[in-house]
Amino acid sequence: MQQMRAVVLTGYAEVAGSLGLDPVRMMRQAGIPLDGIDHPENRIPAASVVRLLERSAEDTGCEAFGLLMAERRTFASLGPVSLLLERLPHLRAVVRASIAFQRHLNEVIAITLEEDHDTCMVKLDLLPEFVGAQMIDLLAGIAHQVLTGASGGRWKPACVHLMRQTPEDATPWRRFYGAPIEFEDSFSGFSSSCMAMLVSNPLADEAMAKHARYLLNHLPIAKRPEQIGERVRRTISQLLPAGRATVDQVAAHLGLSSRSLQRRLDEEGLQFGEMLSSVRQELATAYLAGSSRPVTSVASMLGYSSPSSFTRWFAGSFGMSPQTWRAHNRATGGPPPVWRR
Repeated sequence: MQQMRAVVLTGYAEVAGSLGLDPVRMMRQAGIPLDGIDHPENRIPAASVVRLLERSAEDTGCEAFGLLMAERRTFASLGPVSLLLERLPHLRAVVRASIAFQRHLNEVIAITLEEDHDTCMVKLDLLPEFVGAQMIDLLAGIAHQVLTGASGGRWKPACVHLMRQTPEDATPWRRFYGAPIEFEDSFSGFSSSCMAMLVSNPLADEAMAKHARYLLNHLPIAKRPEQIGERVRRTISQLLPAGRATVDQVAAHLGLSSRSLQRRLDEEGLQFGEMLSSVRQELATAYLAGSSRPVTSVASMLGYSSPSSFTRWFAGSFGMSPQTWRAHNRATGGPPPVWRR
């Protein structure tokens, strides 16, 4: 079971209370142990956090619930990792360190840095089962706070990319980011010029960064080792849009041979083909329910070269076309029952 640091709920009680909710009752209903949120480094179930945020947004009618929580986060609230990040020479190094120590942050997101000529893209990939508008807003908002904090407020993204559905009123997002925003995009994260990512940090200190890195390497984190199945699911979701979510490509991405990957999946009682289909099903329904992007776009994001191939697969998995599934979801607020002939 994936977990998150309890600090993820920083500001929840205040935001919920300001919108008329009883935060204690909401957390209990979501399955969050109240004694687990007393210390920011305690771990709480990630699925319960997703459930809490989405239900809170629904009950209050506040589309920006997750963003309002992100506004209350500070750079220091990142925890021990902030001691390293604040002493690194530039933002590119900050992102690289965040990737290296991301398990000190939480277990449901993968951070990647892609560089193409003069453009850098910082991507935040959630595990498929945790994709939701409020979680996307919260984690992207926190990431923005980290990057602006680590740069002393001197960095601003060229564009903010969010997979979540376009809100009815985007004013809170424009105010928070102060940059162009692309909603319903193919990834969540930020694009920036490579030069902007290399602006020097006046607080950089190589000796202190080295000391902080040493402490982080020896800091105990959750005892549970990450299962290969979790890593494969995360990698599949990252490679799907490029049509590269094959067993060979996933294995290479994880630094394994295809045979070694198959053997390790066998040890956990998993099969790659079933995992690929499961990730596709979770992402397909999340994209159809949480955005207005056309079916052709959803097909492309799931690695299908043609919409007809995607439609055939979807009908085989859910017993109806993606258009019918989406229409039912919008009309009833929930997915239709699965049926097959």
